[in-house]
Amino acid sequence: MKLSNSKNKLAVITGGSSGLGYAIAKELAKKGFDLLLVARNKQQLKDARLKLITEMGVKVDTVSVDVSNEEDVRCLHEMVRDLAPCADIIINSAGIVSAGYLEDTPLTEWDRLYNVNVRGLVSVLQTLLPDMVRQSVIDSKQRHIVNIASAAAYTCTPGMSAYGFTKAGVLALSESLAHEVAPSKIGVTTVCPEFVNTPIGNKVALFGRINNPRSKRKIEKMFELSTITTEQLAEKVIAAIEAGKLVVPAGKQAILAYRLKRFMPVRFFKLIQKTMRF
Repeated sequence: MKLSNSKNKLAVITGGSSGLGYAIAKELAKKGFDLLLVARNKQQLKDARLKLITEMGVKVDTVSVDVSNEEDVRCLHEMVRDLAPCADIIINSAGIVSAGYLEDTPLTEWDRLYNVNVRGLVSVLQTLLPDMVRQSVIDSKQRHIVNIASAAAYTCTPGMSAYGFTKAGVLALSESLAHEVAPSKIGVTTVCPEFVNTPIGNKVALFGRINNPRSKRKIEKMFELSTITTEQLAEKVIAAIEAGKLVVPAGKQAILAYRLKRFMPVRFFKLIQKTMRF
């Protein structure tokens, strides 16, 4: 999708008030997109909107939405329809993370992760995608969807089974979706970054044997040692949209893991087993 002529085009960004979502919003603002930031925290949305308008001089709207709440997502749909015929770009960046061995992680936590990371993402797409497809029939213009997954989708590290399961689901559904929407000139990109040093790193819920100071510090260290910043990752997202890439591992560690698992799966398994114990 070419982003050179983006005047009056609408980008909808879930998780857009902070972290990676905000960084992507800023890059899209540079391209001239109108922005609709979606998040739960109203004050963060207000602050992000003011900052983007002041720094970038673009049109920014916000809506407080919990993507796991169907009524909230319907409000998002109404907001989009008030602003444009459809979203031209959807960035699904809203997500949560936790850690715990499978037998230690309560089913309620599996539900919580699934409801936001998978079901919430699907709900947003099911609600906004039909208008994108209909508008494609009218104007034949290219549009794009970006789903933020994680390197955890394919590294499958011990202690991250619930989180990794949700992100693997995002990767799988994105590839299926890409086939479904290709006739409508809608591209799909799945971004699989290593842990990026964002505020989410301080909000990781720990369960069972992992819920101890040593494991907490190890997880914090994983975020701190990230080889990619939110700004660099946002630039990669923009480049991936323009190039029409399907899957984008992001960060040196994520890229190495992606390649190693594909070409040397047995060695990769042993490496993960040795180095990723909590």
